[in-house]
Amino acid sequence: MPELPFEIWKDRIENELKSIKKLEVLDEKSLIRANNSVEFTIKLNALGIIKKGEDYIPQKSHRIFLKINRAFPYPGGIDFSWLTNIFHPNIHPVGISLNSPGTGYICLNVLKKWSRLSDLETTVKALKLLVKNPNPDDPLNYPICLEAAEFFRKKTMEDFEKDLDLKEVVVEEVEENDDDDIIIIDD
Repeated sequence: MPELPFEIWKDRIENELKSIKKLEVLDEKSLIRANNSVEFTIKLNALGIIKKGEDYIPQKSHRIFLKINRAFPYPGGIDFSWLTNIFHPNIHPVGISLNSPGTGYICLNVLKKWSRLSDLETTVKALKLLVKNPNPDDPLNYPICLEAAEFFRKKTMEDFEKDLDLKEVVVEEVEENDDDDIIIIDD
């Protein structure tokens, strides 16, 4: 496998970590640096579903384990494992249940098309989109994922939100002006 020279690889890793710190997803306490790898977890906030018995429960917090090795940024240089439970056709989380642990596999086109130009920030954003937009037409071949595929063929995440009357908080970025505008509000 190709590798970057060690010092360039270290600099690239530090830049990648800085970019995901800005997204406020990195669990810095989980960060483990070794000579030829870096491991950490990220925490995504996106509406997903977990299944308990026959109930479908909203889940907004998700943890994913990432390991970057010396082959990064080339294909094969990054591994993912989905740690928290989720009912999803494209994710087989480790934390499904105590009786039947999952693999942590994530079916994500970003990983299939990984190139040396790929970066962690784009990948993290793609993972968040995957939670919000399950693809029932390309499920992983595990019973829970196949069941989730059937569920999402009949009902979208938007339908699920409407049924539960859930609204995700959307925070719009406001451009800052140097002007000191005064707003007068009449009662």
